[in-house]
Amino acid sequence: MEPSIRCFIAIDLSASARGQIEALVEELRKSDARVSWVRPQAIHLTLKFLGNVAQELIERIKPEIVRAAGQTGPIHIEPAGCGAFPTPGSPRVIWVGLGARSGPLSDLARTLEELLVPLGFKPEERSFKPHLTVGRVKGKARLRSLQNMLLSHSHFAAEPFDASEIVLYKSELRPDGARYTPLFKTPFSGNPATADE
Repeated sequence: MEPSIRCFIAIDLSASARGQIEALVEELRKSDARVSWVRPQAIHLTLKFLGNVAQELIERIKPEIVRAAGQTGPIHIEPAGCGAFPTPGSPRVIWVGLGARSGPLSDLARTLEELLVPLGFKPEERSFKPHLTVGRVKGKARLRSLQNMLLSHSHFAAEPFDASEIVLYKSELRPDGARYTPLFKTPFSGNPATADE
């Protein structure tokens, strides 16, 4: 029996947005808070975390991703703002936001949810909140410094870009951080999302 693969569906960042977010993370690192920072090349926008998936099931997931992409045009993404989940006062996950126009992203995530239910994937109970995870807090030391830095960078903005494809990633958890390998990519081929969506 072949081993299962830990995987998720995501959208990649543009090179310029990734570089600007990397510069932000370098600033936040100066807080010296106990945070496990995500490597810049690993930062992505997760649409659906699938967990451990049997290899034969992955071949059934791919056509559903193509179907979702076929209903979606290129999505305009504006990385903006930063903060923490669940709250800045009790941070566990450090994030960069994605601007106000996240309707097309939410629609895409909902479409993927619906298409994957027949394959045995349960819909998320929490509402979809598009964001980019840049760090995970590992302790309470120097949290005040981190909180102050998040506040001072709350107006952060990276260069907007148009996402043109969906990626199915394999995730390998390693001692030096997660490693993500693309298993499958498919372009958005539907009508472009309009600005007022």
